[in-house]
Amino acid sequence: MINSNLKEKYWDSATDKQMVISVVGTNQKIDNSMLEIGTFALEESLCSESELKFGACEANCVKFTARNTAGNIIGKTISIEETIDGDAENPMPYGVFKVASDVPTADRTKRQITAYDAMYDIINTDVKSWYAGLSFPMTLKQFRNSFFAYLGIAQVETSLANDSMTVNKTIVATQTDDSSVVTEESAISGKTVITAICEINGCFGNINREGKFEYVFLKAITSALYPAEDLFPSDNLFPSDANTESMTGHYITFDYEDFKSKAITQLEIKTSEDNAGAIVGTAGNNYSITGNFLVSDKTGAELEQIANNLLTVMKQAAYTPIKSCTCVGNPCLTLGEPIRFNTTREIVETYLLQRTLTGVQSKRDSISAQGTQTHSAKVNSIRDTIESVQRRTSKLERNADHLQSTYEDLEEQTNTKFEQTTKSISAEVNRAQKAEGQLDASLELKLGRDENDQVISMINASADQIMLRGNRLVVESNNFMLDKDGRVTIIDSLNFNSTALGDNLTIIGLDGRGRPMLQNMRVDLGSVTDQDGVAIGDHASTADHATTADSATTAESARQCIMASTAHYLQGIGLSDYVRISDNGNLIPSSSSVYCGTTPNPFAGGYSSGGWKTTSDRRKKKDFRKLLEDDRFERFFELLQPMEYRLIENDDKMHIGFVAQDVEQAMKCCDISENEFYGLEHAEFSEKDFESNEEWEKFLEQNGGANDMYTLCYQEFIALNTAMIQKLQNRCSDFEQRLSALERSVSHAENL
Repeated sequence: MINSNLKEKYWDSATDKQMVISVVGTNQKIDNSMLEIGTFALEESLCSESELKFGACEANCVKFTARNTAGNIIGKTISIEETIDGDAENPMPYGVFKVASDVPTADRTKRQITAYDAMYDIINTDVKSWYAGLSFPMTLKQFRNSFFAYLGIAQVETSLANDSMTVNKTIVATQTDDSSVVTEESAISGKTVITAICEINGCFGNINREGKFEYVFLKAITSALYPAEDLFPSDNLFPSDANTESMTGHYITFDYEDFKSKAITQLEIKTSEDNAGAIVGTAGNNYSITGNFLVSDKTGAELEQIANNLLTVMKQAAYTPIKSCTCVGNPCLTLGEPIRFNTTREIVETYLLQRTLTGVQSKRDSISAQGTQTHSAKVNSIRDTIESVQRRTSKLERNADHLQSTYEDLEEQTNTKFEQTTKSISAEVNRAQKAEGQLDASLELKLGRDENDQVISMINASADQIMLRGNRLVVESNNFMLDKDGRVTIIDSLNFNSTALGDNLTIIGLDGRGRPMLQNMRVDLGSVTDQDGVAIGDHASTADHATTADSATTAESARQCIMASTAHYLQGIGLSDYVRISDNGNLIPSSSSVYCGTTPNPFAGGYSSGGWKTTSDRRKKKDFRKLLEDDRFERFFELLQPMEYRLIENDDKMHIGFVAQDVEQAMKCCDISENEFYGLEHAEFSEKDFESNEEWEKFLEQNGGANDMYTLCYQEFIALNTAMIQKLQNRCSDFEQRLSALERSVSHAENL
């Protein structure tokens, strides 16, 4: 509860409320007279998930439309307060926000403003440099204090359940001055860090009305005994020890679930899905935490202590989920606060988890608190945010068909794995790809001894060699066979790769005529010479199936030809799609799934004498909907900002168009998703999207280290422009008709 003295005044709709929005660092203020009626909205959220997820940290938002402002304030900080009944000494704080959007209305008389609190910056900040500069080990309290000091955000002083826990380096975050160097983690988001901190302490993160980060706990709801129905509603009969805020008499509509979210009875913490981790408590409503990087190096005993500390805090949360509720708006109510509803049938006790507070003088609150009766096993995993690299971790995975033991060490950059099934036993030792030094490890398996206790079969493996020893070696597989007499059968093809200059291919065994016989032998370009040393295959004049014949004159069927200058087909090796040149000179793809260029590797430009055509046959389309019937797109059209700009890679000429991020912001303002408008694409990429690591590194360097890219499909805007023109035409036609009628009326009056 904030300023409980004002609570009762807010319940009274007749109370005078004067809101003041101050632009920090300026004299600019926005008051009631400047606010467009019905546009002010404060959106606060502790957890918007359908299932309660401890550790959630969500940004609060304020939206309003104002007139007679001093200009664009995007990027500036605003502070919001409200004076009640003229008491300027005790204002109601609404919070501190940074303006993310300031868009003028079509008539330019008003501005639509959207702002977020400091949580928005926390969850979107790359904190890799901060993490790389830390000196481990440290306590969790030292870790979080350092984190907020780096961000420049104050915390509400509090003690957390696992503040004394030791934090080690569990994420590889190498810092480098060379932007072209790809490090182990390209980015570590602030969301990853703060979510992990709150999760391992059984709380939620929120920026309070004073602009400080606050750790919010769901305290146990204290239920009280209520009088008989014939005594209701005498307020003085209710026990005073209930810790819930009564909403009775203040709500207008109320809909809640027909169940109660049960208290957590058992807590499981696992460093990964395959790790047994630690389990405390009793079976019933089980809650699982998986992949939290702060505990990825912990032993089973350490995890158990952490879990015991955590369960004490988390088990208090039990409530009835709220589907929806509309009530009198009261900003004194805060996120996480226990509230109760005395309905005609029962008493409903819950928490304030989400709210949208609208209006100024006549306020309304839209409240919800989602939840499930019990928790699912995999609800809490932050591995979608970051893949934790474990400092020292042992994992044991076991079931009826499989036993696997894995040990990883971040310091040594090594990992070992032993796997046993009903059909096989395997072991491996690996060093990280970029680690220096030789890995010295070996495995020896003795398979049997004869009557003299002599080894008759043995498998020996070391870091640089593998030895198979026995009286007789037999290998049977689908592609390779070695029988008991030493005869080798190789299916499909035989490839020889030289390890040093001067290595020779020796063929043992001849056919019936004394000739070496090789079938389906793969030969690289220029690697085979005749008796005179002339390369064979470099200029194959009749290479109908040449794979690397750069001058094949008759290679009409060379569908995998890489450099055949006259080949009719272009195809990547191993791909089913290809492009061919038809007899009439058309470049034809094998299917409609073949693209020309990609988002990260586009063509610089193109020319066409006849224009580019797009498939638009009605028979190829479905789910039709007239654009004129969707008012969101008219608003979206108004928010579009045509710009003049130069390209960084070609600054000779000016271009006109849109900025994809501006289009994205306009779509968000109009509640239009990327699935509803193909004109914008925001794609993320990884190494697998590129042909080589060099291309991937080049892309990152040219893109400022980011792994994403925005693109626009301008042809999608044509129909939007057409729709807006049609709307304008309809309005003009209406105006013309009204004008014509008015002229006739005037003319008739003049005649009279």
